[in-house]
Amino acid sequence: MTVFQSCENNPNTLGLEFILSDTLNTKLLDSNKDSLLITSNNYKKLLNTYYSGYFMVGKYQGYESKALLRTVGVSGLYAGATVLSAKLKFNYAKYAYQDTTGSVSFNVYPLNKYFNYSSITYDSLNSGNIGVNQLGTYTGSPADTSSIYIPFDVTVAKNWLEYAADTNYAAKNYGIAFLSNASSNTIKAFGGYLQAGTAPNLSPKIVIVANKNNKTDTLVYDFETLTLTNVNNLTYIPDRFQVQNGISFYNILNFNISKVPANSIINEAYLRLKLDKPVSYIQAGASLDMYYYMMLDTIAKTNDAVSIKSLLEDSVTVSVRLTPFFQKWNYGMMTNFGVTMKNTNDLFNLDRFVFFGPSVQDTSKRPKLVIRYTPRG
Repeated sequence: MTVFQSCENNPNTLGLEFILSDTLNTKLLDSNKDSLLITSNNYKKLLNTYYSGYFMVGKYQGYESKALLRTVGVSGLYAGATVLSAKLKFNYAKYAYQDTTGSVSFNVYPLNKYFNYSSITYDSLNSGNIGVNQLGTYTGSPADTSSIYIPFDVTVAKNWLEYAADTNYAAKNYGIAFLSNASSNTIKAFGGYLQAGTAPNLSPKIVIVANKNNKTDTLVYDFETLTLTNVNNLTYIPDRFQVQNGISFYNILNFNISKVPANSIINEAYLRLKLDKPVSYIQAGASLDMYYYMMLDTIAKTNDAVSIKSLLEDSVTVSVRLTPFFQKWNYGMMTNFGVTMKNTNDLFNLDRFVFFGPSVQDTSKRPKLVIRYTPRG
């Protein structure tokens, strides 16, 4: 015996329309043939990259990355100890933006304020939050993951030990900032705090040699890390739009779908984008997948938080089916503010994905939108 279940005696829901409609009446619109206007608009969205496995520091052609580090798990047993030496240890993560052979140069300063590393963004930090006493410095062109050691201020290291024993101690441990200086001509990444769980030798640490009660110990503590990156003026390439991780730069695509009759059944809305690989900057092995969200407000740049993931058709072609979005727009359930897109790994590195835009001369490289729909009635 076969049983069919329904929630209504006379079902007429939108979902059932997909089953009952006359599919022989399906029509097709192609943006490259039917003049469906597509426009794009880049915007900057400052991100918190606390959950990245790396931290970055340096300068490159208007881009600047600074890093915040704060010790984790400092023992309170060494109050009153004499600090004989202190040094910072970190390891190159073999990622650079963009000059891999360039020199990174930075100074180390104390932070004067407590920050929640898991929530702050670039605009949360100002110069008044950073002390003026230089605690260390580094200049170099690391090429492998060998450990890098730089001398660190012993007085500050002692203050951290005292503060761990008594949080009322006058000198607080708010952490330190790595700030690039004028000698830096690239941005380089170093192993971050998340490496402590998977590759502990690659996570940044402070190494303190302290003597207490005539006993000398070597104390090693991890740093939690955060990168803050910004660029004042993004260089735009004509007839292109870009998506960039780490800051980030997102893109909004808008579609004029007025040629689709209202209340039609959107059987499929397929979008294809072509990557301009020579002018992109993408780490080997980085994902080309993008997330797409329905925009709710073009001023506040809010979206519905429901993502649709793209597919990789070949090394330069990504595609996505945005059928649910177009159906809602066509039925008048949502206002058509377009879709915003970002890379699936936008918290990591500074990979930049440059796509051919809607007005590029070669139409085969333009964003392509295909809408297959069935008019009602």
